[in-house]
Amino acid sequence: MRKLILFVLLIASFGATAQNQDVNPYGGIYYNDHSNYRMFGADVLVRSDRATAEARTDVIKGDHLYDTLTQDVLLYNGSTWVSQNNTGNCACIKEASLTIATADVLTLNSAPIEIVAAPGAGYAIEVLSAVFSMTYNSIPYATNTVIQLKTTGSTKAQFQDNILKGDTTQYLNINLSGVGLISDTKILDNAGVDVTVNTGNPTAGDSDIKIYVTYRIIEL
Repeated sequence: MRKLILFVLLIASFGATAQNQDVNPYGGIYYNDHSNYRMFGADVLVRSDRATAEARTDVIKGDHLYDTLTQDVLLYNGSTWVSQNNTGNCACIKEASLTIATADVLTLNSAPIEIVAAPGAGYAIEVLSAVFSMTYNSIPYATNTVIQLKTTGSTKAQFQDNILKGDTTQYLNINLSGVGLISDTKILDNAGVDVTVNTGNPTAGDSDIKIYVTYRIIEL
């Protein structure tokens, strides 16, 4: 009988899929605990907002909680509740986007615009992919038209492509930049990522653009 029960449980686990707990209370929540994925069923993980959790006195080190306000899984470390969806606890894929008005596009070399903030000492930002979109107005950008995703203070962009010069509405991937000189830098400790263009400012153009990036924060 015990073998039969174990077999049934194994078969059921193969068909399980993670779901948003607020959408389907019979689903589960995945989170990354030191590179090992864990899942709590909806009937096991305590649900509460953080303020209510911090007022509790019946918790012990190692207790977990689902924060209903931030949709984070929290761990009680013996003195406070710590999010398991942060730099130190998971290799999470993050997203950012930025709409840049044409007036700012025309100064992107002299005044780069930050799209991802610096992550803190001991950590760096690795861009995984980037997308460019432009709703074309009437005048194409000219001269300096290589869009770059570049770590603040680095000598070489992480992603770049000569795509700003288009004269139609477009949605394009920005490509990973190639290998540079041995002295070049791409990823730096505690530095943000900027949108810029190479060499100098564009000399013409009147269309707003939007940049989307996916990235992760790595521990150095």
